[in-house]
Amino acid sequence: MRADSVRAIRLFTAGLGAASLAVSLAAISAAGAPRNALIVQGLAAVLALGLALLVGRFWRRARWRLWLLIAASALALVVTLMNGVSLEGAKRWLALGPIQMHTASIVLPFAAWAFAKGFGDRRAAPIAALLAFLLLYQHDAASSLAWALALAAAAAVERPRQVTPWACVAVAALLAYGAWVEPDTLPAVPYVEGLLDQTFAASPVLGVLAGVLMISLPAPFLLVARTRPERRAEALALAALWVGWIAGNLFGNYPAPVLGYGAAPILAWGLSLGLVLGDPVDQDPPAS
Repeated sequence: MRADSVRAIRLFTAGLGAASLAVSLAAISAAGAPRNALIVQGLAAVLALGLALLVGRFWRRARWRLWLLIAASALALVVTLMNGVSLEGAKRWLALGPIQMHTASIVLPFAAWAFAKGFGDRRAAPIAALLAFLLLYQHDAASSLAWALALAAAAAVERPRQVTPWACVAVAALLAYGAWVEPDTLPAVPYVEGLLDQTFAASPVLGVLAGVLMISLPAPFLLVARTRPERRAEALALAALWVGWIAGNLFGNYPAPVLGYGAAPILAWGLSLGLVLGDPVDQDPPAS
């Protein structure tokens, strides 16, 4: 891909990120967020920028064992289930001081990236199916849907001849369906889950802007998939992951990614961007 195409995608992404932060701060304030939430949101955006640059600069130079990345992601969910914060029976968060971090937001971008590159390893798909089961057990339908869509997108691009990856996709889809059938008992926080409705009620213009920007979050990954064929599988897997999280907010009682209050989705977006907008292809790690 030509350098000017890379530069154009990065400039577009920078503009999208800046606009999303500005609208997010205005939207969560209009929805009733306290002042300290605005500070956390701004600091998370700064940290996400640093993570995107750091991951983009160094991540692809390491020779990762991709199945181990998926296994580490699953282990993080196990730790959350064992020692995480419990709300109405759901255990999706780890307490980091005063902040509760949504574990799936942090680990799923790495897992989706690894799965999309790891079709040559038979260990990747079974661990990915285990991860789908753990998401169901966390009572996190939005992340279950996001993970199933990410697996399906990667498989659709790679079209593996083995049965195991397709079986993994089918298992993840069934578990995502099971997660959505189960009622979510957590109450909605206006500036987290109910952001768009609350913002639109306060200011229709601001509500529309917030909705448009949230739906645009997968755009950088789609641009990479279009212009960088060697990264199409991982870029589309990450795009699908974000489509799932967005759908979780639009159709269920789940956080509005990036635009709603919450550090973890902002950090996850930065990590996801760093994974696909990193160093040139000759430094890409092997799928092993």
